[in-house]
Amino acid sequence: MKKLTALSVTLTLTASLTISSLALQPASADAASAKEWIQISERTSYYGEAANGQPNGRGTIKWGNGKQYSGDFIDGKRAGSGKYINEYQLDGEAHKVVYSGSWNHDKMDGEGILTHTVTLPDGSVRWNRIQKGIFKAGVFQNGYDVIHAVADPDYSFTYKKGKELLVVMGTNQNMKKNWANGTMFSAQYKNGSVNHHYSIFPANSAAEQRQNDAALRYFKSIQAKVAPHLQQFEALSKQVPLK
Repeated sequence: MKKLTALSVTLTLTASLTISSLALQPASADAASAKEWIQISERTSYYGEAANGQPNGRGTIKWGNGKQYSGDFIDGKRAGSGKYINEYQLDGEAHKVVYSGSWNHDKMDGEGILTHTVTLPDGSVRWNRIQKGIFKAGVFQNGYDVIHAVADPDYSFTYKKGKELLVVMGTNQNMKKNWANGTMFSAQYKNGSVNHHYSIFPANSAAEQRQNDAALRYFKSIQAKVAPHLQQFEALSKQVPLK
């Protein structure tokens, strides 16, 4: 079974979420007409409210056998709120991407939740991710990002908002206690000029050990501040099982 370091995983979701012929904003009720079928291309069809021969209002569009979006349209473009699903095969693995939330100009834009699950041919889940927060022009901007993978460690947790960044790697159990005791696999906290990093591994030098010790002292001083984020990490981790 494949193993990987959770933080090294990168995604290229933009290509799977972009459609050259469709881009959306919230539709007004009086602009929409009765529901109808529209064959947009050989592999793209739409059923729902329409105006001037294109999606406008509430409806569902499907691309081939693996992609669909159900939600708001205006002038043939996704907008408002809606749910996108993309299922595809890559290198023998099954991928499933689901986004539920706000859209604008055919891209994820506003509050939403995105999940991405990678399943092996034997049915086991190799990699599972959830992002919850604010998206802008199809890119995750602020909020919570949790990855559960066949890796060491198996969990990666990230919270970001503006210049503030919190990254924790390790277990999803007793995270507040582990933070207080300094028993996380690794942790980093950045906020403007503040930048502290801690690792459970033995330091290679006295200088590294002093940096580790300083980071632990700082982490304890902000425990009340990060506690809500650690609690959210644990809650979200339950939504990304490897089964």
